[in-house]
Amino acid sequence: MEKAEKKVTMKDIAQEFDVSIVTVSKALAGKDGVREQLRQEILNRAHELGYIFKKNPERNESRNVAIIISERFIGVNSFYQKVYQQMLIELTKRNFVAIFETVRAEDEEKGELPKLLSLKSIDQIIVIGEVGNAYLRSVVRTGIGCILFDFENEDFDMDAVISDNVNGGYLLTRHLVRSGCKKIGFVGSYLATRSNLDRFVGYRKYLIANQLDFNEEYVLPDRNEKGLDVDLKLPATLPDGFICTNDHTAYRLIKKLRSEGYNVPEDIAVVGYDDYSDNRMDDVALTTYHVNIEEMIGQLLNILEQHCVNPDYRYGTVISYGWLVERKTGLLGAGKNKGE
Repeated sequence: MEKAEKKVTMKDIAQEFDVSIVTVSKALAGKDGVREQLRQEILNRAHELGYIFKKNPERNESRNVAIIISERFIGVNSFYQKVYQQMLIELTKRNFVAIFETVRAEDEEKGELPKLLSLKSIDQIIVIGEVGNAYLRSVVRTGIGCILFDFENEDFDMDAVISDNVNGGYLLTRHLVRSGCKKIGFVGSYLATRSNLDRFVGYRKYLIANQLDFNEEYVLPDRNEKGLDVDLKLPATLPDGFICTNDHTAYRLIKKLRSEGYNVPEDIAVVGYDDYSDNRMDDVALTTYHVNIEEMIGQLLNILEQHCVNPDYRYGTVISYGWLVERKTGLLGAGKNKGE
């Protein structure tokens, strides 16, 4: 019995020309960024090797996309609820049919995929928020293209779209220092997700770069291993300001500080992250870092379209930059002398 002929991949072509898979992908897709002579050589060699070019589906043809998210990220204050709603609108505009699936903790741990992925009717997978390696390994085994949204995982050859979490943590820390804070803490379980860890790294990066003291007692966890909120326990001595891993946690911290007799920002400054929360406080103008969801979704859809044209397409990790939103809570001492 003869062996089945090995399928030619972009990686095979890239190795022949000693270029990246991204370069080959752009050449085959007719995208900018590749010299015309090299593009033609890659196209010719691809035909010689028998590379299979996947035809672009008609614009009026619906394509099915499974959107997967861990149950620990779903709740009344979930930032990802907003992400999913906006993503759904944009997917519909491009003739994608989205099927939403929540992953239970036990299924994530075992790598147990939803039954919809076994029906062979799914064209692409989008994973929102972080899931474990066991689960991603199961996704890879399906052979269906997958894009990670708001996290990346270097252990897998998957495209990802993330926000500039390190830069965001850095800019928030700088803002607090410029407002007069000398001792700064961080509220968030930074090992819970890579996004949280990157924000923590940005915070530490600024402290190190500017030779400012770091105090472990000023780092407060905000959730447990199941992703549920835990009581915020204030240290015996408070810093001048706190960076919170998201807006939800920032509002919780402000309530906690008030219950202990402190005023924000007269006594202590507080900043959040995301520029989104369903649990806003009417009397609080929260300084935060705006995550550019619209741009992130746009980047995601561009990659998704390329995956549909060519399943071997790889872009890598796309970083979408946000911006600092300056409001009152990040200004230490604001209103202290104004009778506010």
